[in-house]
Amino acid sequence: SRPRGRRSTMGAVVPERDRFPVSQRTLDLKTESAYFRVRLELVGSSEPPSGAAFATAITHALAKTHGVVGGAIPLEHLSFEPETGTKSGQHGGRHGGSGQHGCVGVARCHASDARKVRTALAMMTTTPDGAECRASVLGEAGSLVALAGECAARDLARRLIHPRGA
Repeated sequence: SRPRGRRSTMGAVVPERDRFPVSQRTLDLKTESAYFRVRLELVGSSEPPSGAAFATAITHALAKTHGVVGGAIPLEHLSFEPETGTKSGQHGGRHGGSGQHGCVGVARCHASDARKVRTALAMMTTTPDGAECRASVLGEAGSLVALAGECAARDLARRLIHPRGA
């Protein structure tokens, strides 16, 4: 009797496999969240913003840009770091860096709200108390791991293009 199976190109017999009797599932990798790494700079401020001021400024920008519904977008603030020292002209802003203090934070929203959050951040010009500010989206991704990788790659490229000692 001949062995069951098919012959490979090398002449060996490859056995036929029975179909797996249980239906197989695939892993859905679609993300439910969007993560943003945001730099908030306050112009003319003597101190960097606090974590609460950072969160309030983003919510204010959402409400100002998209109305009451925009202000109700659930946004979770995952991390916050005040930037130390003034970085004169580093970010290419029109104010040149004098009297600027800022912070960098990570916020998460539902993926369907990402466009609204991005728009509100781009249009942000003042804080709720009327102080002049600007927000820069440093990175956006579907996971924290991807956000960290994207931001690290961008920071490395920036250091290679503009070395500090040069």
